[in-house]
Amino acid sequence: MSRPPLAVTALLEPGTEVDQLREQLRDVIDPELGLDVVSLGLVYGVELHGRVAAVTMTTTTPACPLGEYLSDEVRRVLLASGAVDRAEVVVTHRPAWSPAMMSDDARRAFGW
Repeated sequence: MSRPPLAVTALLEPGTEVDQLREQLRDVIDPELGLDVVSLGLVYGVELHGRVAAVTMTTTTPACPLGEYLSDEVRRVLLASGAVDRAEVVVTHRPAWSPAMMSDDARRAFGW
């Protein structure tokens, strides 16, 4: 009986796995705004349960047509990382997103 492959994140101190998954999400770019979902403040939470990632995120408005696209991209990036076998994404609008949730660098990119 063979063992499943060991993820690099398993060798890290507890807690750093989630930080690495969050960093992976910087590869998900909002095509309308041209910045990553982490810098935009769209990622509310990342949890890891074994090899299943659970991401809670939002869109800039409830009527944003990109919600499904962004969810699919989050799943694609996390699965491609090899660190998880499944990625579950929940899109919520509570709390409502605001520009205050953006990183300082993201706000500067928009000249704010």
